[in-house]
Amino acid sequence: MVGGTMTKAYFKAIMREIWRSKARFFSILLIIFLGVAFYTGIRATGPDMLQAADAYFAKQKLATNSVQSTLGLTKSDTAVLKRHRSQVTYQAVKYLDVNQLNNNRVVRVAELPSKQQLNQLRVVKGRLPQKADEIVLDMQAQRLQPSLKLGSTYRIVSSKSLNQKFHRRTFKVVGFVNSPRYVENVSRGVTTVGKGTLDYLAYVRPKTLTLKVATRLDVRFKNLAHVTPYSAKYKRLNKQNTAQLKHWLKPQAKRRQQSLQRQARAQLQPLSQQVTALKAQVPATTPALVKLEAQLKAATVKVNAIQKPTYLYTDRSDNPGYTEYHENTQRVVALSTVFPLFFIAIAALICLTTMTRMVEELRLQMGTLKALGYSNTAVGSEFMIYGGLAALIGTGLGVLFGVNFFPQFIAQAYGSMYNLPAISVQYLWTDILVALVIALVCTLGTALVVLRVDLRSLPTQLLQPKAPKAGQTLLLERWQHLWRRLSFNHKITLRNLFRYKQRLLMTVLGIAGCMAMMITGFGLKDSIGDISSKQFNELWHYDAIVTRSGNETKAEQRTISQPKLYRRSLSLKSSQVTVKKVGVAEQTVTLGVPQNPKRLTKFVVLRHRQTHAAYHLTTTGAIIDEKLAKLYDVKVGDMLPIKVTGQTTKHVKVAAIAENYVNHFIYMSPAYYQQVFGKQPIYNANLVQFTKTNEKQENAYANTLLKQTGILNVTLMSTEKKTNFKMFDSMNLVVLIFVISAGALALVVLYNLTNINVSERIRELSTIKVLGFYDGEVTMYIFRENLILTGLGIILGCFLGKWLHAYILQTAETNALMFSPGIHLMSYVYSALLTVAFSLIVMAMMHWKLKRVNMLDALKSVD
Repeated sequence: MVGGTMTKAYFKAIMREIWRSKARFFSILLIIFLGVAFYTGIRATGPDMLQAADAYFAKQKLATNSVQSTLGLTKSDTAVLKRHRSQVTYQAVKYLDVNQLNNNRVVRVAELPSKQQLNQLRVVKGRLPQKADEIVLDMQAQRLQPSLKLGSTYRIVSSKSLNQKFHRRTFKVVGFVNSPRYVENVSRGVTTVGKGTLDYLAYVRPKTLTLKVATRLDVRFKNLAHVTPYSAKYKRLNKQNTAQLKHWLKPQAKRRQQSLQRQARAQLQPLSQQVTALKAQVPATTPALVKLEAQLKAATVKVNAIQKPTYLYTDRSDNPGYTEYHENTQRVVALSTVFPLFFIAIAALICLTTMTRMVEELRLQMGTLKALGYSNTAVGSEFMIYGGLAALIGTGLGVLFGVNFFPQFIAQAYGSMYNLPAISVQYLWTDILVALVIALVCTLGTALVVLRVDLRSLPTQLLQPKAPKAGQTLLLERWQHLWRRLSFNHKITLRNLFRYKQRLLMTVLGIAGCMAMMITGFGLKDSIGDISSKQFNELWHYDAIVTRSGNETKAEQRTISQPKLYRRSLSLKSSQVTVKKVGVAEQTVTLGVPQNPKRLTKFVVLRHRQTHAAYHLTTTGAIIDEKLAKLYDVKVGDMLPIKVTGQTTKHVKVAAIAENYVNHFIYMSPAYYQQVFGKQPIYNANLVQFTKTNEKQENAYANTLLKQTGILNVTLMSTEKKTNFKMFDSMNLVVLIFVISAGALALVVLYNLTNINVSERIRELSTIKVLGFYDGEVTMYIFRENLILTGLGIILGCFLGKWLHAYILQTAETNALMFSPGIHLMSYVYSALLTVAFSLIVMAMMHWKLKRVNMLDALKSVD
């Protein structure tokens, strides 16, 4: 290839060099593979999960909106939507929530429309019902009642009044299904029946229920058919659609009221006629006439008092699990923004060291080629082909592995929480191209940086070996008292460390980077795991929330406090308020006003997160949670705007900011509430503490309470805790991926740097072996240096890991969730032990390699 043309022989020489230094070539390839696999795989996970949800919602025709009314929905309501069928598809649904007395479950029994136009069920086992005596159950039913199987008999046994609303109550189970309305496995939403939350759903044929009106209208706007769910465009169009739906159905409330009044008056007609006829026959003071007139008057008052029904509008975000699924994908997206770049930065660092060593090793060959007349391009092309091949093969394999493994693994980790179908693999070409460019920069770019000096050198300079790095006096040597006490081997180790400063820096940074990623992985596990334990064990000391229709009556108080499970309760005003600010998504906040503020500390701990200093309610301001303060950038003394439905915005002064991890709250004293709202609070809820926790007894307690007039809902904290823990368990699997990947990178980094160190100093090592050092002593000569560098890397990695962990938490947090920012001491210990373990594995490999090296060949002169 004289003058710059590539010959077959020269190409063979390159291939021979790759084969000769296959360990180095493979280590570069492996580093690129790990970096690219991690980058493309994690980057693809969020979009893959969203794509799976998008395809599922589209295939099952998930409704975009739903409408309910306090008096049910009639054919008049569906007629309104029929007029707009160019814009919407709709479906009327009849269902009934029943408290199953035979299996202590709260079940929603819904009639399947003869043609499922919306919210089509996905059959997991069996088939859909075809006969009147057949039923299909939600998959959650089998999880809660394992005895339920295909062919089982299913009986509905509830209160007498509810039983009468069924034409039949005994069915044969013919299938198990999932509904697109409930992508989350555990939660099935709330109800006013039983314990207040639904356990599962059952679907039957039409005309099973005696209901005359529909319970819900499902609507699907056609303008959202090809819009990606969760996107900004979807949210904007959905807001317009909801307003449109409200506008269409607004006159219906008045019409329904008038229709019900007409029906009621028609029923009064016979009584009215009877009064008129009697008036013509008897005097006005006749007792029978007076009694009939009083009945007519009372009935007429009732007819005139018939209120307009309230129409309730909901959208997909109100479906259990729908928004949470998106939040979880966003967490993965947030992690994919920082972690892989950190990974690739370490890969680039190691490639630079490796390519530097390769150029130094082949100085003699470069000098020979230049002396023979080869151009700089021809001489440098060997390194470019070497690095380019490693980059291309590493990228190709990394993309194939990363895109196919990481999204599948992470999606499976979430599989225990959601009942969505398996994800489809997507190749995101922008990310793949970015990964390839980074891989080529890591190899070719670093090769060019290293070559620029040697290619300018004269052949005579290159044909002479580089003089070994000169030793230098260390500052430590001036500390004579200590230096004299060090052994000969320890002195050599310290001198060698500072003699090769680039290697020292690269090793320390490489190990620190891997250590930081492992600490972040373990730290994320701590932060996620601590949420449930801190929130439910340290901050909340109540076991149930009882919601009532107004102030507590004596009958309600007796019902709440009678069961053996009851320990104590706190009466408070509880309502939902919203907080809104430009640039921040609107947040729903629970406003709590305890009737007796001094007793609140027995149920809720309000404290400073770091100092644990206790906060108490005052008459001058409210206590809000830390995440809410962070979102709206408010500090103690600032004003926070809050809005109660149907009222003007009020401004609340922040008296203290308390530790909290799940959802948002604002606590006020009754006096401050009156100051802000200008009225006395209505204490419509109770926080209840139990003497012990037992699922069966808690459910029985909830059932007892819900039979009492005036009690609307009972939320059991054990159910809330179970749901939260399930979510956090799946996140732990995701964290495991980061720890394993960081560990794999640490192993490759240590192997690569140690291998370079040994190759660079093979003559030195051969000399000491010829002088009589044993194999173990030769290995220790290198190992001592490695151990010190690993120790320094671990120390730096601790600081770097703490910073990276804090950054990831800030990025991965959702609006309604705050991670616990602390990292447990054991997480640092585990990360350090793993790093040391990898260092020992590498040294074992090097010991075996050093034993096999021919020391006499290594000592031959290169002059």
